[in-house]
Amino acid sequence: MFVLLLIIAVAPCLFLFWYFYHRDKYEPEPKKYIIGIYFLGALMVIPGMIIEGLLEPLFNATPYKMLNAFLMAFVLVAPTEEILKFLVVKMCVYKKIEFDEVMDGIVYCVSSSLGFATIENIFYVFEYGVGTGVLRAFLSVPGHAFFGALMGYYIGMAKLDKLKEKRYIFLGVFYAILTHGFFDFLLFTKTVLALLVIVLVIILGFLTKGNLKKAEMQSKSRLENNSVTS
Repeated sequence: MFVLLLIIAVAPCLFLFWYFYHRDKYEPEPKKYIIGIYFLGALMVIPGMIIEGLLEPLFNATPYKMLNAFLMAFVLVAPTEEILKFLVVKMCVYKKIEFDEVMDGIVYCVSSSLGFATIENIFYVFEYGVGTGVLRAFLSVPGHAFFGALMGYYIGMAKLDKLKEKRYIFLGVFYAILTHGFFDFLLFTKTVLALLVIVLVIILGFLTKGNLKKAEMQSKSRLENNSVTS
């Protein structure tokens, strides 16, 4: 049973990790960087749990269930987790010369997000069982990947445009927090609204598909230009 639960928890994270890594087909990032960011993202679960554990009572203090859900999602959980994932990328690979494409931003931020999601998923699956693991494989794990992909698109844009760097970084982190906040808020309500996370994940999936396509076109164009000038 232990092995089954571990596979259910880890498999969707590794599949998405593999998928996004292989979308960077024109100028792939060094595997050691990608894997390193994945494991550092996983380690961010520790400070995330400490921060959320200490502050959770403050955000559940009102007698209004919906307000508590809103505060937990948008003020505590989403900002804490997305900022931690971002810091891994910003502090460890953002200044590397290999980070030179929009696609790189997507791949690195998704790697950090999926590292975080892997450990989080293991905790949830071992506590609540197979059913929870299956649901998270189609909702929470892709959600983390899509939040990361959205952030990464703008982080990649920031690396390429020094004049708008701060603006793009802010937008990347902001949109990741916003979408993560909506996702968690819907679940935290524990009402029929929670079903809307399915719609949200589908929308984010299409948005991610579009951003990946734009990033791939940029990578292809850059490679072709380099071939012409060399």
